[in-house]
Amino acid sequence: MKQSSLSNIVQPFHVMELVKQADALEAEGKPVIHLSIGEPDFPMPQPVQDALLQAVSAQKSRYTAALGLTELREAVSNYYQTAFQVDVPARQIVITSGASAALMYACLALINRDQSVLLADPGYPCNKTFVQMAGGLPEFVQTQEEQNFQPSWEDLANQWTQNTAGVLLASPNNPTGTQLRFDAMREIANGVREKGGFLIVDEIYQSLCYDQAAQSILQLSGAPGPDTPLVVINSFSKYFGMTGLRLGWMVVPDALLPAIERFAQNLSICPNTPAQWAALACFTPETLAICEQRRQIFKARRDFLVRELPNAGIELHSTPNSAFYIYAKAPYNSENYCRDLLEKNWVCAVPGKDFSQYRGDEMLRLSYANSMENLELAIERIHQFNCG
Repeated sequence: MKQSSLSNIVQPFHVMELVKQADALEAEGKPVIHLSIGEPDFPMPQPVQDALLQAVSAQKSRYTAALGLTELREAVSNYYQTAFQVDVPARQIVITSGASAALMYACLALINRDQSVLLADPGYPCNKTFVQMAGGLPEFVQTQEEQNFQPSWEDLANQWTQNTAGVLLASPNNPTGTQLRFDAMREIANGVREKGGFLIVDEIYQSLCYDQAAQSILQLSGAPGPDTPLVVINSFSKYFGMTGLRLGWMVVPDALLPAIERFAQNLSICPNTPAQWAALACFTPETLAICEQRRQIFKARRDFLVRELPNAGIELHSTPNSAFYIYAKAPYNSENYCRDLLEKNWVCAVPGKDFSQYRGDEMLRLSYANSMENLELAIERIHQFNCG
């Protein structure tokens, strides 16, 4: 059977291939410690679990509107007001089947065939795929350690051409666990607007930050309007621990809503209905208190690894201040190193090849979405492997 050209363009997610190898070792009885997958190790907060069961019991499982439950869109609007003091009308909030669907809708609505889109390198590997599926051309902008692997407007402007449609960024970022400074974010937003392009900002790790208050580009721009070519992406997966329920949201200008609604109607019909009802419980004081406690646990894990990794032979080249990742330099070729570390000392980290075309063979990503007990054991094994 002859396959489409797109099926050959889309690359495998190498993280998952290494995890398969780790799973095979575990099946053989090896005590593998996972520092690989970007998924909270905590269960859904109990109020969210209860709300999910109640929704199913009440048979709240039929289709909703393509843009999501009105009640949930209003709840997200209220969240922006209370957490960030930003007025985002509920009509401009679209509930989606995870942040992935939101990114796909945004790319489909904004990118014409063969237009280029600037992406920060390193970055989330699926972003280039969303651009390609919309017919666009991903163009990577190399970031520097001195800037915590985040781009400046100067970096982006240097690669902007007549064919550039816009910019897709993440702050906080996967794999680096770093975020843009507010002044850099303002310069990028202003620069993109002056160029007549669009700006998509992925904020799915927004509330998992450790050295400063959570922030959103919407605090600078306000709700997207006719003169604000901005789309903001967020998710219930990371901070609220609802990864498998596949629920996210996006904030879009009014003019973009009809196109987004058509894409949602055709590609997913509607987001997961019981998950939407469950997500209403995310914004209760009880759930937010649970999530805050977990954020503090993540911070303690981050602090531990930042302190101990250099002693175990892993160089740190940036300061991770958010999400649950550390992007570090491998002692030798990162793909070989991660394979050797897994096979010999049963620690599963992932090489940088998924995240960077410039330095992927040098860098690796470690996720600290694991217990402190396991992180301590992982450090012992890494030290033993690196230092003998």
